[in-house]
Amino acid sequence: MKRLLMLIALVLAGCNSEQPEALSFMEKRELINQINSNGEMTDEQAESLSGVDYLNLQGLTSITDVQAESLSGVSDLDLLGLTSITDAQAESLSKVEDLTISEALQPLIDKSKKP
Repeated sequence: MKRLLMLIALVLAGCNSEQPEALSFMEKRELINQINSNGEMTDEQAESLSGVDYLNLQGLTSITDVQAESLSGVSDLDLLGLTSITDAQAESLSKVEDLTISEALQPLIDKSKKP
């Protein structure tokens, strides 16, 4: 009974949580341009871009583990601007169907791909 009450409380808490608003095409375009020009992005920005099919972030120079996990849902992802990634980031990015990344980082992605 205690487990059931805990489950109900968790479900109800999740119902009240606010979902981020979906960005319009133009807002996404503006956000991508901003990231490319700054070379940086926030976890929230990565999350808001996670549902797009194609994403070109050649100006992005570094990412966090959280951002890599968010971007792992993008089908076609271009991250040629990255200069380094961690093993955790490589594992997340290895899930991307069509990933473009520098030749120097490609071996980390290949090592993380599941057979």
